[in-house]
Amino acid sequence: MRSQHTVEDLTREFRSQPIVVHDLRDGADATPGSAATPATKTDTVATYLNKRLREIGVKHVFAIPGDYIAEWVATLDEPDQNEGLVRVHPNNEMLATYAADGYGRIGRPAADGGPAPVGCVAFTYGVGVINAAQAVAGAYVERVPMVVIGGSPSTAQFNSDRDQGVTYHHMIDGSHTDMRIFNEITAMAVHIDNPATAPDLIDAALSTCLASSRPVYVEIANTVSGMPCRSVPEAALTRQPIPTTQKSLDEAVQAVHTHIQTAKRLVVVAGSEVARVGKQDRLASLLGTLDAPYATSPLGKSVLSELRDDLRYQGVYFGRSSPASMQELMSDADCVVTLGVQDTDFNYLGVVTPDYDPSAATDLPGPTHIQVRDGAVLVGRKLAYWGDVGLGDFLDALDTAVASAGPPPGAPFPAVDAEPIPEPSCYDADGEIGYDSFKSLLYHDFLARHDEATYPQIIADAGFSFLSNIDLPSAEGGFISQLAWAAIGYGVGATSGVTLANEVVGRHRRTITITGDGAFAEAVQAIGTVAQLGQDAVIFVMDNRVFAVEQWLVNADAFCPTDAPPFEALTQVPQGAIWDYVKLAEGFGGKGVRVETNAELAAALADLTSVPTNPTTQAPTFTLVAVRIPATSLPSNARWKMHCES
Repeated sequence: MRSQHTVEDLTREFRSQPIVVHDLRDGADATPGSAATPATKTDTVATYLNKRLREIGVKHVFAIPGDYIAEWVATLDEPDQNEGLVRVHPNNEMLATYAADGYGRIGRPAADGGPAPVGCVAFTYGVGVINAAQAVAGAYVERVPMVVIGGSPSTAQFNSDRDQGVTYHHMIDGSHTDMRIFNEITAMAVHIDNPATAPDLIDAALSTCLASSRPVYVEIANTVSGMPCRSVPEAALTRQPIPTTQKSLDEAVQAVHTHIQTAKRLVVVAGSEVARVGKQDRLASLLGTLDAPYATSPLGKSVLSELRDDLRYQGVYFGRSSPASMQELMSDADCVVTLGVQDTDFNYLGVVTPDYDPSAATDLPGPTHIQVRDGAVLVGRKLAYWGDVGLGDFLDALDTAVASAGPPPGAPFPAVDAEPIPEPSCYDADGEIGYDSFKSLLYHDFLARHDEATYPQIIADAGFSFLSNIDLPSAEGGFISQLAWAAIGYGVGATSGVTLANEVVGRHRRTITITGDGAFAEAVQAIGTVAQLGQDAVIFVMDNRVFAVEQWLVNADAFCPTDAPPFEALTQVPQGAIWDYVKLAEGFGGKGVRVETNAELAAALADLTSVPTNPTTQAPTFTLVAVRIPATSLPSNARWKMHCES
C-alpha cells in the first residue's frame, strides 16, 4: 500500500491517461491510434462535448473550479480545444446557475445566425452540483434550456468505495447520489465513464435539452475528459420536438378555429412557452390576422414587444392584481384562447383571483375556454382534448388556417383602454418613495426615453418587485422574472447571464434589475460577477427592511393605514439597519447611491445617463441604487387584499 501520493499518482487520478483498447478482431491490446486500432480519432470526450455545446447555443460557461471537473474546465481556456466557448468564473454555484438560467431565457437566435442562447454551468461533485440543485430545479419548472456539467469521481474511486470502504472527498457514498438527485430535476441525466459511449450520451442529453427546453445533467467521470472518442458528425444537433400526430393536429385546429369564428368577444392570452418553442413571430402573425386584443400571463410578459403599435396588447392578466379594465376584458370575453400558458398558482390562468375560491361564481368562460400547451390542446372544461399536439406545430397550423379564412366575423374584437402609469407629478417630490412613485419615475424619467432598439432589459425578483412593476412596458423578451419557482435573489443572480445573452443575440440593452433587500441579501455576491464582466447594469434594491410580500400573503391587513396588526417577526430583514449599500457597492467594484425621496430618485435616474467605471479595471461597472421605502408601502395593485376598518 502506498504511504503517500506522488505527483505521478495525482496526475493519473485527475487527468486522462493513455488507455488500453481491446481489438476484438485479433485479440490484441493496443493504445488508441496504434496499428491495432486503425480508426482515426480526432476528438476527445472534452472536445466532442465542447463542439456540441457550441452547436446548440452555448457560448459562455459559468464554471467554478473543482478537481473532478478541472480537466474539462481547463479545455475552455485552450483555443485549440474550447471551440469558441468562453469560461466565466462566478461566485458560487447557486448564483452561477441563476446566471445561466437568465442566459437561457432570451429566446432569440444569435446575432451570427446561430441558435438561441442555452445556459451552461460546470461544477465539481457533491459540494458543487448539489449546491446548484435548487436553482436547477427552478429552471426545470420554468422550462429554461440549460446544460449542467458535473465532474464525478472516477470509476476506480467508486470501485474503491465499494471494495475498500474508502469514501472520497465530496462523495456522500458510492451510490452515485448526484446522479439520482439530478434525475429528479432535469429532463435527462447521463453519466459518462466510457469514451466509446460518450458521444451517444452527450448527443442524447443535449438533444433532450433542446426538445424539452429544460435542463439536462451531463456527469463526466474523473480522467475521462481527455480520452479519445469518435469525431463529431457533420449533422448539427437541432431542436427536434416530440412528433405531433397529424390527425390530432387537424382536429384540434379545426375545433379552435370554429370557436374563434363564432366568438363575439375573443381574447388571446400568451404565455412563456411561446418563447420557449421560438414561435413569437407566428404568434404576432396570428394576432394580426385575428385583430383581437391579447394579454399575457405573468410568466409570459414580454413574449412580444409591448411597444408595438400593430398589435392590440392589453396588459398582463393577474387576477385581482390586474387593472379593473383587464378584469373587465377577461370577465366579458365569450372565448378565451390561451397559448403556451403554464398553470401555476402565481400564473393565474384558469381562475379570476389570485386567492382562488373554487366556489366563486365568477370564472373564465367554460365551454369556450381553450388551453393550448406544448403537448396538448384542451377545448372547454370537458369538451375535447388532444394530448399529442406540439405548441409550435399548433401555432403554425392555426395561423395558416386563420390567414386562409381571413379575419373572423367578429373582428375587430372589442378591447379596453389601458390604464396609464401615473405621471411623476402625481407624487410629492420631497415625500417618501413608495412602490407606485418608484414605478412612475422609473418609467417616465428613464425607460420611456428609449426606443425599441435600446429599450432596457428589466429583471424583477419575485414578490413586490415583480407585482408592482408588472405593467411597465417592455420590449420583446425584455421582462424576466422567475415567478413559478419564485426563489428570491434570482434576479440579482441572473443579471450577468441575461446581459451576456443579450450581447450574443445582438441586443444593445442595459439591464435594470429590481429586487427587495431580503432577496438582495440572498445573492449579494452576484454583483461581483457583474463588475468582473464590465457590465453597466443597474440594480435597484428596495430597502424596506421586511419581506413585505410574505407579510402580504400571511395577513395583508398589516399594511392598513390605521389599527394595523404588527408585522410578523419572521418577516424582518435585520441586515437593512446596518448595511451601508454605497460602501457595499464600492467594495464589489461598482457605484453605490442611496435615495430616500422622490426628488433624490429622480436625480439618480438622471445620473444613469453616464456609465461608471471600475477604478481598478477602468471597465464599465454596475450602479446599485438603494431605494429607502417605508415597510408599510404597498403597490396599488396589491391593496385589494387588505380589509381595513377605514
